[in-house]
Amino acid sequence: MSIRYATPSDLDAIAWIAVAASPADPVFTYRYPYMDQYPEDYAKYTRIRYSENFANPDNVVMVYECPSIEDPSIIKPVAFAVWLLPSSQRPAQTGGVEANQQQLTNNDDGKQANRLERRDANPARWATYHADALAAKQRLFEEPFGDRQLYLGMLECHPDYQRRGAGGMLVAWGINKARADKLTLTLFASPMGARLYKRLGFRDVGTFRTQVPGEDEYLDSRAMVLDYE
Repeated sequence: MSIRYATPSDLDAIAWIAVAASPADPVFTYRYPYMDQYPEDYAKYTRIRYSENFANPDNVVMVYECPSIEDPSIIKPVAFAVWLLPSSQRPAQTGGVEANQQQLTNNDDGKQANRLERRDANPARWATYHADALAAKQRLFEEPFGDRQLYLGMLECHPDYQRRGAGGMLVAWGINKARADKLTLTLFASPMGARLYKRLGFRDVGTFRTQVPGEDEYLDSRAMVLDYE
């Protein structure tokens, strides 16, 4: 069991992990309530999302790999993390609102036109969540920490390989980098992820609620940080 930098050849494995893990994450089931009805759409645009992550040089994608359950002689990725580098460490420098919007693309799924075409999504929920998350990120992360933060945009583990330490090892990479570079780790946590982050020393700094006008259903999201020592 080990972690390493992902390469574009890992794209299919990462999409496989993400599709399998998404039903347990309210952030995805809220925005894509028809993923079970249109699994082909969800798989297609999940792969697009992570192909865009690889294409963005501001991201660091890490994978955790271990022996396959079906054939232990095969070592394969079963979990991954997507980190956004501080702006001072990004190869392509951007600034202002455009940069802040780019920082949310780890949680997005393809181009806007594709989001409107896909059948698995609720476009109103997607747009509302995106706006709310952008505002919360500015208020809770950008204003207090600015360029001194390492943002965890995504952490996913295939359900068949959970509780094996994958999440802890992937987050440990970020913790070690944050300590070395004197950065604060920032993230929005799912209910399952929040338990892991609490064990690792993260603290809550706020929440935000997403609710489309006229709907009873809503989504509460937790913002968490880990200060460097």
